[in-house]
Amino acid sequence: MKKILSLSIMLALIVVLVDAAPNPNKDLIIHLPFEGDGKGVKDVSPNKFEGEVAGKAKSVEGVVGKALEFNEGAAKFDPLDFDPEIDGMTIEFWFKPSQEIKCPGRIDLLYRKNGGGRPHITFCRGGVIFGHYFATQAVELEVRIEEDTFKKQWYYYVATQTKKEAVVYIDGKVNGRADAGGDIRIDFAAFGMSVAENSGGGTFFKGAVDELKIWSVAFTDDEVEKAMEAALAVEPYHRLATKWAAIKSD
Repeated sequence: MKKILSLSIMLALIVVLVDAAPNPNKDLIIHLPFEGDGKGVKDVSPNKFEGEVAGKAKSVEGVVGKALEFNEGAAKFDPLDFDPEIDGMTIEFWFKPSQEIKCPGRIDLLYRKNGGGRPHITFCRGGVIFGHYFATQAVELEVRIEEDTFKKQWYYYVATQTKKEAVVYIDGKVNGRADAGGDIRIDFAAFGMSVAENSGGGTFFKGAVDELKIWSVAFTDDEVEKAMEAALAVEPYHRLATKWAAIKSD
């Protein structure tokens, strides 16, 4: 009897763990792999949102297949039709500046298409070298990212948010956090989304972006690490260490 009970408990735990893992079929809001010829941008999540490339951009080698390299260009999306009342959020992507960022002026990596809004990922704003700006339904907040130098190489960026806190990871490691204390606010559902520029303000990010995903769940530390390893494990590179060394020295 004890063996049967133990087996039942183990099976129940396995079911709970599998169910708790991020599920692309129900938790993925948008996924932009940036494959193709650089003239368009396609969402391959179940939502299949339609966007367009405005300005200059071209297809280049990415971390996973191809990436989109912006040069005074941006990927623009009209309001994203999803339920913004979510209990958790994760934003993840890879980025590679075209040159070392020295803060000559504000540089927007992710913003909403029309006007201001949150979340907002920006270099060189208000004396902050790199910041993740997020919001609850009551207040707008900031995570100041500890990294102060961004060279011409690939970085893996993840930002998670729950009702309790927001956490930013660079290359799989925690790089900043801030208390939240309220329901998550995501303005992309009402005002659209812009990758590599704000709403026509000329605050361009010049560089490549790959595998941008937004989830309606907050990743754990382990899930961030596993997502990074999964990207690095993609062919044609067979060993994680070899690929990671290659993209960091590019």
